[in-house]
Amino acid sequence: MRDYFNHIFCPAHMVLCGLLMMAMMIGCTKDPIILPNPDEEQPSGAPLVIVIYGPNSLGDRSYCDMIYTGVEKAAQQHGLRTLQFSPESEEEGLAYLETIISEMEQNADTVRRLLITPGVGYDTYIRANSHRLESNPRADLLYMETTTPLESKGSTLYIDYYGAMYMGGCMVHYTTYDYDKELVSLVLANPHTQSVREAGEGFVAGFNDTQGLDSLALHIRYLSQEPVGGFTLSDTAAIRIIREESTYLYEDTEGITLVPVCGGAMHSLMRAIRGTQLFATNQYIGIDGDMNADNFFCPFSIVKHVDVVMEDYIGMWLEDTMPKHQTLGLADGATGVIVGNYFIPNDLNLIDIDSLWQVAVGKEAGRWIK
Repeated sequence: MRDYFNHIFCPAHMVLCGLLMMAMMIGCTKDPIILPNPDEEQPSGAPLVIVIYGPNSLGDRSYCDMIYTGVEKAAQQHGLRTLQFSPESEEEGLAYLETIISEMEQNADTVRRLLITPGVGYDTYIRANSHRLESNPRADLLYMETTTPLESKGSTLYIDYYGAMYMGGCMVHYTTYDYDKELVSLVLANPHTQSVREAGEGFVAGFNDTQGLDSLALHIRYLSQEPVGGFTLSDTAAIRIIREESTYLYEDTEGITLVPVCGGAMHSLMRAIRGTQLFATNQYIGIDGDMNADNFFCPFSIVKHVDVVMEDYIGMWLEDTMPKHQTLGLADGATGVIVGNYFIPNDLNLIDIDSLWQVAVGKEAGRWIK
C-alpha cells in the first residue's frame, strides 16, 4: 500500500500517505478509488480534486455516479489528478475527511487541492472544520446539497429538484395505463434530507395541480425515519415494499407507477417491480439519471445534470471564480425531464411541455422569494 501511494503522490503528499494508512489501520477497510496518471515517473504538480462520497453511494448508477463522471471529464479536460473515496460507513467517510483536511491544512505547497463532498451525513463535521483550510491559500472545499453557506472557507451548492419533480407529478397523469385502479407510489428515502423532502413536495404539488385520471391515487412512503437513512435497500426488502404498495389502496390494483427518490435504493425497487407478477402492468419514473433506455418500464426520467454542474464548478475553481453559494434548478438547466423516445403515452400530447416547464420554473422560484 505504501509503495502504491508513494508512486501516486509527490513528496508534498507524504503526510497524506501516512494519514491514509493510519485511517485504514483504525478500521477503514475499503480502498479509495484513485485515478491519477499511473505512468508518471516524476511527482506531478497538477491540481488535485478529491471527492468523498456518502456511505455506499458511489455505484448508484445515478446521482453519485454522475458526479464521478463529471469530475473525471473535468480532469481530462484540464489535466487534473483525482482521488475519489467511496466509504462503506459514515465513520469511514469521516476518517477520510479528517485525513484529507489535515493534509490540506498542513501542506501549504504549490499544489492546488479541491475537496468535494456530496455526503449530507458529514454536515456537522464540515461546518466545524472548514475553517482549518483557511491556513492554506491553495486549498478549497465544495460542499454539496445544502442551502446554508459555510461561515468559513469553502463554497456550497444546492441543486433544487422541486421544479423538475413538479413537472413529473403532472406528467404521471398522462403516462399511466388508464385502468380502473391505478396507484402512483412515491417512495422517499427519509423525510429529513432536504433535497429528498423538497423533491417529494414538488412531485405532490404537480400531481395535485393536474386534472388527470380519477382512478389514479398517490401514496407516499418513507424507507427510513433516520436523518440520512433509506438510501440503500436489499432486494428482499424491495420485493416486500412493492407487494405492500400494490395492495395499499386496492387488493386487486391493476397497475403501479413507482417514483423512487431514494438514491441507490431505487435500483432494488426497480428490480422488484420488474420481477413481480402481482399486477398486469407496472412501471417506474427514472430519477436523477436518464433511464429511458428501458422504455417498456420507464415512460420518462426526472434528471439532475450534476455531471455538467461538476464540470462547470471545477472550471470555476481553476479560474478562482467559484461562488460562495449557488442554488441551481430547472431554469438553469441543472434539472429537467426527458421523455422516453419509444414509449407510447396515454394522451401525453395533451401536455404542452414548454408551457409546463414555464409553470414549474415559476413554482420553483416562488419558494425562494421572501
